[in-house]
Amino acid sequence: MPELKRTLTVWRGTGMFLNIVLGAGLLTLPGLAAQAAGAGALWVWAACALAAAPLLAVFAILGRRFPNSGGLAGMLRAGFGDTGYIAGTLLFLGAVVFGLPAIALTGGHYAAAMLGGGSAATYAVLLLLMATGVNLISAEKAGRVNAALASLLIVVLLGVAAVGWALTTPGTAQLAEAAAAPPSIPVFGLVFMMVFFAFTGWEVGANLSGEFKRPERDFPIALGLSFVTAVALYAILALVVQAAGLTGGWEAPFATLFAGAFGAVGGIAISAISVLLIFANLSAAVWAVSRMVYAAAREDLLPAALTDLRRDMPWRAVLVTVAALVLVVAAAGAGLVDLGTLLGIAGQNFLLLYAGAAAVLVRLSGAWWHAPLGLGCLALTAALVAARGADGMIYPLALLGIAGAIAISRRRRPSGGVLRPGE
Repeated sequence: MPELKRTLTVWRGTGMFLNIVLGAGLLTLPGLAAQAAGAGALWVWAACALAAAPLLAVFAILGRRFPNSGGLAGMLRAGFGDTGYIAGTLLFLGAVVFGLPAIALTGGHYAAAMLGGGSAATYAVLLLLMATGVNLISAEKAGRVNAALASLLIVVLLGVAAVGWALTTPGTAQLAEAAAAPPSIPVFGLVFMMVFFAFTGWEVGANLSGEFKRPERDFPIALGLSFVTAVALYAILALVVQAAGLTGGWEAPFATLFAGAFGAVGGIAISAISVLLIFANLSAAVWAVSRMVYAAAREDLLPAALTDLRRDMPWRAVLVTVAALVLVVAAAGAGLVDLGTLLGIAGQNFLLLYAGAAAVLVRLSGAWWHAPLGLGCLALTAALVAARGADGMIYPLALLGIAGAIAISRRRRPSGGVLRPGE
């Protein structure tokens, strides 16, 4: 089987992570959280950052020990064999096939508002096709493009944060207001699940661990740098929204803020930044997800033709990935599913993948503190899943049932269908 080329360094890897993580939620969720929880939204942002930190530590440890293009599914294989790998693959693909179209549709809404002349679904498909183009050039060039996009976006987002800060001048008043008005437990649980979507994406980036030149060193460093950068931006933008005193326009708070200060030009500028942000997000995510498809094909879960490489890129895996995303966008455009449902499905699956990675760390702990860390993450994810409610488990349980059936059928094959360690 062909092997993926190792092209990622610390800085390129950090750029890829940021492109995946810094999606539409960065300019949308601060407003939605403030609308739902008022000043108490700052509590939720802080809680999400604290909850995400130990989960990312689990990824860093496992990605360093088991670098592979299968990402979290590959980590689950290390801990639970064939069944773990299949379950992880189905949960992951079952999450991104709904989560990434939601991101594309958000970009489509911004593009439609900015350019007109088409539906959000049409623009979402165009964004996905543009992301496909980036991912069909060589792996080396695609890595450079994504790193350049990340650098550009960090500069642009810092500019948005700086201008927003100058317009609203947040300070201790917002912190004091938040301290005096913590959200109720029901509101906290509802807003937490929504805001936590901003802290997903690193599990998608786990698929890149096998493409780092020195994964044992560079993967955890890139993970940590991207997390610190993202949390700093989230904190600044959340404070700006709290200080803005908005009475409407919660879905696009920065477009509302900039339009009020600079007129229509300000709103158009924010829309353009949002579209660019989402394009970078989709470009990096298609890279990462296509690696999962490639890895699944190598393990005979998908057709072997998807392992074909061209200029070190799994081009057929890229095309199949984007085709699936376009179908879901089309379904949403036809009114068969809404954005909230898409994000909810993706978030629930990602939480279960977090739990699976934590369980692997408990089982394969290499240091005295690994098992307590993993157990703490298991308790955390169990509490979050319980807060979501039993109805949210229907879809992932169905995927897990399918995974169990596939695992049983593979064991009955004459060859045993055994997965190859380290691939």
